[in-house]
Amino acid sequence: MRTRINDDTSRLIDTYYLYRGILRRMSLFTGVWPGSGPKAISRVFPIIHTAAASIIISAILNFCHQHITKLHLVLKCISLILSFFTLIEKMMCFTFYRKRLAELHSRLDYTFHQDLQDLELRPILLSPVRTAFRSSLTLLIAGCIIVAIYWVTPILVIIIQLSSGAKVVNYNLPFPTSYPWKIEANSWLFWCHYAFEVYAGICLNTIASSIDWLFGFYIYQISAQFRTLSYRISNLDWKKNYQQVISECVTRHQILTLCQDHLEQIYGPIALWLTVSNALVICGLIYQAINLTWGKAMIIGVFVFFKTMQTLFYGWFGSVLTTENDNFREAIYASDWAGSGEKTLMTNILIMIIYNRPFVLKACSIATISVDMFVAVSNTAISYFFMLRTLEEAHAQ
Repeated sequence: MRTRINDDTSRLIDTYYLYRGILRRMSLFTGVWPGSGPKAISRVFPIIHTAAASIIISAILNFCHQHITKLHLVLKCISLILSFFTLIEKMMCFTFYRKRLAELHSRLDYTFHQDLQDLELRPILLSPVRTAFRSSLTLLIAGCIIVAIYWVTPILVIIIQLSSGAKVVNYNLPFPTSYPWKIEANSWLFWCHYAFEVYAGICLNTIASSIDWLFGFYIYQISAQFRTLSYRISNLDWKKNYQQVISECVTRHQILTLCQDHLEQIYGPIALWLTVSNALVICGLIYQAINLTWGKAMIIGVFVFFKTMQTLFYGWFGSVLTTENDNFREAIYASDWAGSGEKTLMTNILIMIIYNRPFVLKACSIATISVDMFVAVSNTAISYFFMLRTLEEAHAQ
């Protein structure tokens, strides 16, 4: 039995380091990794990625202006513009709160690995890692599929035209863009623009995934440490040296509270913007899907799934943090402190109960980052969709 437990723990450790390793490599490419790494990457790469996103937004806006009368194209453009603007907003938040992010990362990394060295706490600390890793991986895979669709579609269209013997072949770029200079079909300039938009798509997916993964990763580290605190309080023996355990729990709780404040400050604007933009994007995608064939509508469904998953990702992890803190509060209440007869112990526990405030992540003090946020976004998207249908029917009449 002990061998089996050790094997399970070993696999959980491997999963944790795989989770962390993938996240670190993605974050280094985007320049948002707060740990040790080349300073040039963290300074230069965000500027390059932001500049590329700004150029793409300008080109899409130009295309949108040229096809302003075609509603389905305008909605497609708006969805992409919001997605690239979200990339810029995320990079700005991470650049502005760089010091907070570095402190958050270093504190959580130190305290988490401190608990990881304790063989008794290790299984408790690692128990939620698979759920966190799989949810993050699902988000990454969905994003990769979306970007791949944008890359492959123009190539497939060219191959179909050539195989059917078309005399005039249309060469399209991955995104609906229009540049202020003329691009000759099948020229070196066309393929340079194609490569640039492929790079922009990589940035869009990698930056979105790495910053979203960091949010889930930090929530996992905080909630896992709350589990170890609950375990230590639940198994508190007042006949032994309980003061050291309580002191360590209080100190750790203060660190986690500070980390929660940093997390809320950094990710509050991001979560608030995602709440608004994802509702608009989902609405636009649904409106496009109902006017397309089943095959194209299924492709649009992948886009809707990604945006829905992204919203649920933030909301679910926010609820996990609140739940684990509530479990810690319940563990304090449930510990055998009232009947111990130790006045010092009862006083310490009462102080912990009084000062242990609920952990509720707020998006700029406006909205709560929880599963309710996902419900609100879904309801808003459906409301916008019906409003568009009403406007369309009124215009047709």
